[in-house]
Amino acid sequence: MWTSTADRLALLEAEWHAPTPRFRNLPLIARYHAAVAAEPAYHRLDDQTWNDLNGDDLFALLDGTVSRVGQQCLYHRLRSPLNDEDALQDFDQAAGLFADAAPRGKALLALRRLTSPQAYYLPDILTGGALPALPWTAAAPALVLLLLASVAGGFWQPALWLLSGGLLVLHSVLHFWYRARIAGSVRPMLQLGTLYRAGRGLAGLNMPVAALRGLAEPLGRLGSIVNRVAFLQADEQLPSDLAMLPWLFLQYLKMTLLLDFIVYHNCRRQVEQHFGAIRAVYEAVGYVDSAVAVAGFRARHKYCAPQFTAETGLRLTGAYNPLVPGCVPNDLAVAEASVLLTGSNMSGKTTFMRAVGLSTLLAQTVATCPATAYAAPFRRVVSSINLADSLTEGKSYYFAEAETILGFIRSAEAGTGGYLFILDELFKGTNTVERIAATQAVLAYLQPRSLVVASTHDGELGALLTPAFTEYHFSETVTDTEWYFDYLLKPGPLRTRNAIQLLARAGYPASIVQAAQALTHRLEAAD
Repeated sequence: MWTSTADRLALLEAEWHAPTPRFRNLPLIARYHAAVAAEPAYHRLDDQTWNDLNGDDLFALLDGTVSRVGQQCLYHRLRSPLNDEDALQDFDQAAGLFADAAPRGKALLALRRLTSPQAYYLPDILTGGALPALPWTAAAPALVLLLLASVAGGFWQPALWLLSGGLLVLHSVLHFWYRARIAGSVRPMLQLGTLYRAGRGLAGLNMPVAALRGLAEPLGRLGSIVNRVAFLQADEQLPSDLAMLPWLFLQYLKMTLLLDFIVYHNCRRQVEQHFGAIRAVYEAVGYVDSAVAVAGFRARHKYCAPQFTAETGLRLTGAYNPLVPGCVPNDLAVAEASVLLTGSNMSGKTTFMRAVGLSTLLAQTVATCPATAYAAPFRRVVSSINLADSLTEGKSYYFAEAETILGFIRSAEAGTGGYLFILDELFKGTNTVERIAATQAVLAYLQPRSLVVASTHDGELGALLTPAFTEYHFSETVTDTEWYFDYLLKPGPLRTRNAIQLLARAGYPASIVQAAQALTHRLEAAD
């Protein structure tokens, strides 16, 4: 059904203002990130930290992209923090530009060309050398010339037509034998035309977006191979009745002259020669789409632009976790010291720790903090919150955690720049005395080399780590009739104990509650 440009834009605008839930094929979305993850970079968020910060949910929250390329570039951006203030300011300005409906509408219309799921495979050709050199493709021109020569020579020497028949059989076998392999190999190339048109459409808007500067030359190089690739798309659409005869003629021609082989071989060389230009256009399109998506996130959530400083501390005002509906905002200001959090389960410790991590991550990826103020130096975010047992590898929880924390120590020792370590209740898998001792030693070792935000249920750690760590806590109110969390960060250590009261509140038998309270009093008196 034909749809006017105005109607298409209205649908795109509605989706930008209030994105509807949609299925996201994360393995395909992550394809670009996986293709370039080994390239040198300031930092790549590891899987543990990505999962700790609920990265997939964060991506879904920001994903107001239009194109598949935009999805892939946004995902990669969120997992690749920068330490380049100028680049982040450029992205901030781009997102600010697309808060305006006029440039945003033009960008949305250009980006809608890249909505085919096949566009997810474009990263396969962005790094060069990814397309396979299929057998017989290089020899195809010689075989075709031999066939034509034997047909022509048969008019003088009819016996040559026997060779022509044999070559036709060989061509038929090669055509049908390699047809599926060629179709699979050309899949990423088939989207080059739509990538080119989307890039040309964005470049033609003459918008002040950093990624679009200097795009004319890569577009010219990409355009030079688009027509060659278009030939390979002849089989994409099932022909109509009227087009059946031309389509069949084309199929016989392709089989006889091995056109798929020849065109694939030529396109493969062109793609490998110009993969840099293809990548430049791909990343420019993804950059614009990511900026449009972030502009949508900003329109729906409170945010601030980050301030990057040379100081060693962290200043957060009104910081909240955007993945938690109605999250209570909190302030945090530390200079030289790190942070030690105490509080009962469900009081807000982990949510706040994630809020700190997300603010730092989003500041250095999309220049957008879920807070009213953010000031900090550049830091690599690393966490241990939801560490699971590696039972399939024969490792206990404690040993898996010990290996993970050792990796953090090695990273801090390397001295490659500041870190933000987010550590939730270290060494839970061992006894109290050794847990306190090991945690104190690790935190004291990491603190001079980084900013550490750690949580614990062991109140003794505060005194052991002062003054390197500043204590904060979350508390709750528990009575016979009420169980209330205010989720507000408070200075100092936690002075109250409500764990046994919570057991009573949850309905535990009175004998259990009384026995636990009695033993608590005896243990406290013994101390």
